[in-house]
Parts: sequence; structure tokens; C-alpha cells
Amino acid sequence: MKLMRHLTIALALCALPATAFGQTVSCEVCTHDVSVYMGDGGLIAEADGEEMVSYASTCGNVLHHGELEPNDDGMVLMQFKDMGLVCNEEDGHLQIGPVKDGGWFWLTDEMNSAVGSLVNHDILKNDKTTITSAGDGVTMTMGRGAVLVKETATGRLGVLSNILPDPPMPELRKCGYDTGGTAASPTYTRVAANCAIGTGSALILMTITDPYTLETVRIPHGGTVNRPLGDGTVTMIAALYMDGSGHFTTDPDGNPRLGDPEAGLADRPSLSDLRLQDATGPVLWGSNTGDTGLGGAQGGVTSSYANSAATITINKSDAHCKSPNNKPFKVNVVAQFDPENSGLASTVTPNLRHDSSDALARTHVMVVCP
Repeated sequence: MKLMRHLTIALALCALPATAFGQTVSCEVCTHDVSVYMGDGGLIAEADGEEMVSYASTCGNVLHHGELEPNDDGMVLMQFKDMGLVCNEEDGHLQIGPVKDGGWFWLTDEMNSAVGSLVNHDILKNDKTTITSAGDGVTMTMGRGAVLVKETATGRLGVLSNILPDPPMPELRKCGYDTGGTAASPTYTRVAANCAIGTGSALILMTITDPYTLETVRIPHGGTVNRPLGDGTVTMIAALYMDGSGHFTTDPDGNPRLGDPEAGLADRPSLSDLRLQDATGPVLWGSNTGDTGLGGAQGGVTSSYANSAATITINKSDAHCKSPNNKPFKVNVVAQFDPENSGLASTVTPNLRHDSSDALARTHVMVVCP
């Protein structure tokens, strides 16, 4: 460890007290304080990304300023006595930085020692509490964010933080909707105040009707769908929704649940009311050939678009599933953003994010043999 450019300025004894001059040492890069700087001791901390760590101290009428070079592990160590930084004044102030949180210091006197944490400058303005007094048998010396406590009879030392932690902010509920139940009118009401707006991202919800339970089932991103056994078809619906992190519609006549993927999954008869509107229809293309667009056909898969959703119809395919063939077919779906006709900007808050190719969301499923 190298000690670099250590400067000491001693004011003449006949000069005015330092408080009259307002003497301080500027250290713009310093990030932490020794909360109680009085007596001998030292500190250890981890540098925060810089080649050198600066420090500055004030002790009575003596000012110190210098730099420390971190060791190979990024740590800096300071011994007050070795560096001429022992302070016997109660108004001492020692700061250091840039260093990471977690650094600590120790103080020693003739008999005992105490340790404390370096205090981040960001919390020095937090509210402070009064440390409970134990009476005349214990002296208390106020520092910056902590109090040095010393028992007169034994000389025992302690450093007690007096900075109150910031209470955790209550977690905001997600913007969206409330329901008063089926007997309420209206059944659903918009939640658009005192709530958390989400990321602005969207997702494509792929759903299929279970042939046995007739329930709407979500096909996850990258999930699989079986081709029909015979000459029938299997139908998937692809529609655009918000990502579930919090949003609301600004349309006063719109369904408060507009764009909510869970609502879209639960209310099959109302799907057309819950999808995001005014986006260009999802584009469908296959895994091994070019973009077919809506209405095209590949691998026994066709699609159409209406009511803000794509209907993807899966047929049997001898080319994929007739012995000896057993070829999965990848169906890619992208919801395309139309900058010329984007009602999304006026009906959904916040505006939906889209990438450089104007895609709002992408997904795919694998069509496999039955």
C-alpha cells in the first residue's frame, strides 16, 4: 500500500480559531465519513472503481489531505498514528472516498477500543435519534451519524449509530382495475391513481380451447401444440396484451380490464373486448421458409386476422407426420406496430414499447405430431 501526496497544514497558534475561518478541506470525491473521529485508530474500506482513494480531515486547527492506493484486492487501510492523523479534539472530521459501503473504523484509547461503520454521505441528512443517557457514569461524544459512549469506571468504549433508517415505502398496487363483484354496477372500475405503472412492454397471449374441458388454456412461449389426429383442425388465438406489470386505459368508455392478460385468459367470451386494439395484425411465418404473412399457409398451418387477434389453424400434415416423417414445425408470431395508425398511444398508458423493426412483441410455438 502506498501513501501518496499527504499534506499537513498547521495554523499558527496566534491565528484565529479554525471555526472563525470556517476551515475545511474540500474532498469532492469523498463518499463516507468516520462517524466518530477522536483519538487513535484506523479504518479499512474497499475502493469504488478509482485508482486512488482520497481522504481529508479536520482536527482543531490542523487540516490533512492525501490519497491512498488500493492494494491488489482493491482495499485501503489507514492507521491514524502512522499517518499523523490522531485527533484529540471533539470536533474532528475525517472523510474518505470513493469507497463502497461496508467499510469500518476503530478507535482506541489507553485501555479499550471500539469499532463502527463508515457512514455514507447520502444518509447523513436522515433524521437522527437521541441516544439514551446512562447518567454521569457514562460520557457521550457526538459524532457525524454516531455517538461515542465511554463508561468512566472501566473505560469501555462503544460507537452507537444515531441515524434513523428510512422507513420502507409502502408498495404501490399495480394500475389496472378493481371489481365489486357481479352484483356491482359497474362490475369493474378503473384503478388509475396512487398505483404503479408498469414497463410499457407487451406480450402475445397464445390460447387454445381444451377439447375436453372447453376451458381457455394458455400456450407458453416456446410451448407445444399437437396436430389433430384426423381430418379436424386445432385452433389457436394470438392476441396482444400488456405484460401484467401495471397499466390502465384512458378511454372513458373502454373496458377497465383492457390489455390485462389474466383477464383475457379468464374471460373467453370477452376476449375481443380485452385485447389491445389498433395494432397491425400479428404476422405469421414458418421456421424454414420465408415470411408468409397473414392468410398464408405453411406446414399445414394457416392464419387469419379479425377483432384484434390472429386465428391460427393447425391441420394435419403428411409431410410432417406421416411415417417415416416426424417433423416438428415452428410457428413464429410477431405483433407489428403501425406508426401511421397507432391508436395504442391514445388508449393505453404508457405508450407501448417497440423495437427497431416496429415489433411490439414476439413469440413462437412448436407444432408437433399427435
